[in-house]
Amino acid sequence: MQSPATGIAFESFCWISRGKDLLGLIMNCWRMCGGWRSRTIVIIFLIVFLFIISTFVGMNVQEPSIEVSLNTFNQLANKDDFFHHVEDMQRLRKSIIVELGNLESERNRLRSSVESLSRQSTDYNNELKTLERNLLQIKFNIQNALVSQDEALKEYSSIKLPLRLLPQSERTNHASPTGECRLQTCFDYSRCSVTSGFSIYLYPLVTDNNLLLLWKSALLNSGYITDNPDAVCIYLALVEREDFQAQELKYWSGDGRNHVIVSVFPNSYTVPKSRAMHAQVIWRKYSPVTGFDIMLPYSHLEEVKFHDLPLMLPVRRPNLLSFLGKSPSVTNEQEKNFIAAFRLLTSPDLSINIEVDCQAIQPCTTNQWCLCSSEDMVENEINSTFIVVLNARSMPSDQFSYRLYQALVKGAVPVILGDEHTLPLDELIPWHTAALLLPLQRVTELVYILRNILEPDIIEFKKQGRAIFENYLMSTPRIAEGLLELLRQRINIPPTEAPLPESEHIYTESNPMPMFETRVEPNDVLGPVEDQYPSAAYQRNFTSGRSLVGFFFGRAATRLYPHTPWDPILPTDAKFHGSPYGFRPINGGAGGSGKEFSQALGGNHPREQFTIVILTYDRADLLQQQLAQFNGLPYLNKVLIVWNNPNYPPATFQWPHIHVPIQVLKSARNSLNNRFLPYKEIETEAILSLDDDMYLRHDEIIFAFRVWREYRDRIVGFPGRYHAWNERDNKWNYNSNHSCELSLILTGAAFLHKYYLYQYSYFMARAIRDKVDEFMNCEDIAMNFLVSHLTGKPPVKTTSRWTFRCSTCGEASLWTDESHFRERHECIQYFTQIYGYLPLMYTQLRTDSVLFKTRVPQNKTKCFSLV
Repeated sequence: MQSPATGIAFESFCWISRGKDLLGLIMNCWRMCGGWRSRTIVIIFLIVFLFIISTFVGMNVQEPSIEVSLNTFNQLANKDDFFHHVEDMQRLRKSIIVELGNLESERNRLRSSVESLSRQSTDYNNELKTLERNLLQIKFNIQNALVSQDEALKEYSSIKLPLRLLPQSERTNHASPTGECRLQTCFDYSRCSVTSGFSIYLYPLVTDNNLLLLWKSALLNSGYITDNPDAVCIYLALVEREDFQAQELKYWSGDGRNHVIVSVFPNSYTVPKSRAMHAQVIWRKYSPVTGFDIMLPYSHLEEVKFHDLPLMLPVRRPNLLSFLGKSPSVTNEQEKNFIAAFRLLTSPDLSINIEVDCQAIQPCTTNQWCLCSSEDMVENEINSTFIVVLNARSMPSDQFSYRLYQALVKGAVPVILGDEHTLPLDELIPWHTAALLLPLQRVTELVYILRNILEPDIIEFKKQGRAIFENYLMSTPRIAEGLLELLRQRINIPPTEAPLPESEHIYTESNPMPMFETRVEPNDVLGPVEDQYPSAAYQRNFTSGRSLVGFFFGRAATRLYPHTPWDPILPTDAKFHGSPYGFRPINGGAGGSGKEFSQALGGNHPREQFTIVILTYDRADLLQQQLAQFNGLPYLNKVLIVWNNPNYPPATFQWPHIHVPIQVLKSARNSLNNRFLPYKEIETEAILSLDDDMYLRHDEIIFAFRVWREYRDRIVGFPGRYHAWNERDNKWNYNSNHSCELSLILTGAAFLHKYYLYQYSYFMARAIRDKVDEFMNCEDIAMNFLVSHLTGKPPVKTTSRWTFRCSTCGEASLWTDESHFRERHECIQYFTQIYGYLPLMYTQLRTDSVLFKTRVPQNKTKCFSLV
C-alpha cells in the first residue's frame, strides 16, 4: 500500500501533465489574440487557473486523501500503463494540433474564397452598371438615329440653281442713253448671273507707270479677272493718259454698257456720254452720277506700315481740333461767311488750332482751298483728337480725299463739314461710324458738339476709322479690292469662297494608318454617340454679308464662309411650329434634370458636332494616350492631327482605333500658326483646339461644348490668363497667377469657331503671324487679341481648372524655356502696336452647369456629376 505522499505526487504529476497541455492551449490562444484586450483576458484566465491548481495541491498536502491515492494507484497499476497513458495523451494532443491546423487552413481557404467571391460580385456589379450604361447609350443612339432618319425621309424643299442668263454671242452697237444712268437702265444683268460668279475682263495696259502697274497687279490677284471677254460680267479699263478715248475700247459696243472706267490721276480724262460707270479720284470736267459713278480714295504708291500708325490712346489728345489750309477767294456769300466763322474758332485756351492763312505748298487757283506746309501745324494735327476735313464746293475732290486720308493716318477723328463731294467708296464704307458728318452751317456750334462727345464714343470713332483705313485706304491693292467689292455688292452676286490651305494627308488608302484596338469606358452617359454629322455649310450665300457688318470685318466680308458665329437663329418656339429640322429639345421640350439632359443637346441651335484639332511635333507616346481617351466621346466628328515635324511618324507607330476617323496632316513647315489654318477637313463649326499633352475628362469636354454653343463668338475653354499692368516699366505684362479676373483663354484647351481660323490665317495682320514664327510662341495670345478685337467681348472660362501639368512630358514643352514669359510680355506690347489699342477684355465669371452644387431630390440627377 502506497503512502499518501506518493499518491499526491502521482496525482500532482497528472495535473502537471494536464496543465502542460492546457498551458500549450493558452499559449496558442496568446499568439492568436492580437489585440491588447484579448491578451488581457488570457492573462486573467491564467492567473485564476494557477490559483486553483495551487489551492488544490495545498489542500491535498494538508489533508491527503488515501482513497484518491489508492484509486490512482489502481488505475496506474504499473509503470508501463502509466507511460502508455502519457503517450496516448501526447498522440491525442498532436492529433488535436493537426486538426486545429487543418481547421485554420480551411478557415483561411474559406476566407480567401469569400474575398474572391466578394471581388467577383463587385466586378459583376460594375460590369452590370457598365452594361446598363451601354444599353442606355445604345437606346439614346437608336432614338437619335430614328429621329435623324425621320428627318432625312421627310421631303424638305431643296434649293435648285436658277437657269443661267447667257449674254448674246453677237455684239451689236447700242445707242447712248438719253437720260441720267441708273443700274436698272444702263447695266446689262444678263451678263451677270448669280450662279456664274463675279467675272471681270481687264483691258491690256501699255504703260509703265508704277501706280497703274500696281493697280493692274492688285486686280489680277483678286481672283475675279478672266481672259475670256465673251463670258464676263464687267469690262474694266484703267485710264493711262489724259487723251484717253473710251469709245476706242474693243468691246465698247457703242454705249459702253457693263464697262467701268478707272482714273487714278488728278488730270481727269473727258468722260463721254455712255452707259459706263466711272470711278475716279478727281472730278473736274464731269459731275458724277450718284449711285452709279464711284468716288475713289486717294491712291499712293507706298503702303503704310502698321508700325507707322499711331496708337489710339490717349483717347483725348492735347489738341481738341485742328485744320491747316490756305483759304480761297470766294464770291459765294455762304462760303464767305463760313470762312469767317471758321477762322474765329481758333482758341489756345480750348486747344483749337485753325490755320487758314498759311503758305500754300504749290500754286493753286484763287477760288479753291490749297494745301499748306507748316511743321508746327502738322505737329498740331498729329496731337489733335479731331481734324476738320472740308467737303465744300471750293475744296477740290482730290484734295478732299487726300485730307480725309491724312486725318485717318494720323489717328484722329475726321470732322467732315459739308456734303459737296461723294465720300470715297461710300456704298461700301460706313463713314458715319468713323467720322462726324456735319453741314457747313454747324461751324459755329462745332466746339460745343465736340466737347460733349464722350471718350467711349471717341474711341469707337477711332476704331472704325482705323479699320476703314486698314481695309480700304492703306495701300493701292486695298483700294482696288474695295472697288471690286463695291461693284460686286451692287449687282448682288455672292462673293467667292474664302481660301483654303493645301493639306497633305500622311495616311491614305494606299498607305493605311496602322491602328490598335482600345477601350475606354466613360463614367457617365453624356449624350448619343452618333455617326459623323458635318455642320450645314454655305446656307446663306446671299445674306452672309448682313451678319458681317461692322468696322472690324472690312475685307473679311468680301469672301464667302461656310458659316459664321453670327448666323441668325430661330426663336425657341419655332421648332414646335413648323421648323423642327435638326433640333433636339431636352425631353421633347418638357425639360428635365440630368437623365433627360444627357439624352439631347437642347439649346437654341440645331444638333451639331465638334472637331478636335491637335498640334504636335514629336511626342508620339503622349499623343497616343491622349487619342485613346477620346473613344466613345459623344458629339465628336473627327480628330485632326497637325503634324508639325518635318519627319514623318515612325513606321512602327500605331494609332488607337476610336469611334471616329483620325486624320494626320503634314505641315509644310514647323509653325505654331498651323494650329489655326482653316483646313477643309474641318467640317464643323465648333473646334476643340488641344495641345498634345492635355488630358480632359469626357464630362469636361461635353460641358465646355455645350457652353460654347451659347457663346459661339467667344473662345470658351479651361486655362485662364490675363494681362497685368506693370507700373514699374509702364507697360502690360502676361500673367499666369491665380486671379479673380482674366482676359485670355489658352488655346491649348479651348473651343472656338472655324470662322476665326480664316480671319487669323488670311485677314489678320501678317506681322502678327511673323512674330509668332519668330518667337515660336504667342499664337494663343494672337487668337485672343483677334477674337476680342472682332467682338469686343472677353473669353469664357469653364470649370475650375487653372493649369495643366504634364508629369510625363519632361523638358519638351515650349513653356519650360526661360524666355517663354519674356516673349509673351513682348507679344502683348507688339500686338497692341499693330491693333492701335489693346483689345483684350476682362471677365470675372466662370461657367458651371446649372445644377452644380444644388441639392436635388432623390428621384432627380444633376446635369453633370463633377462640373
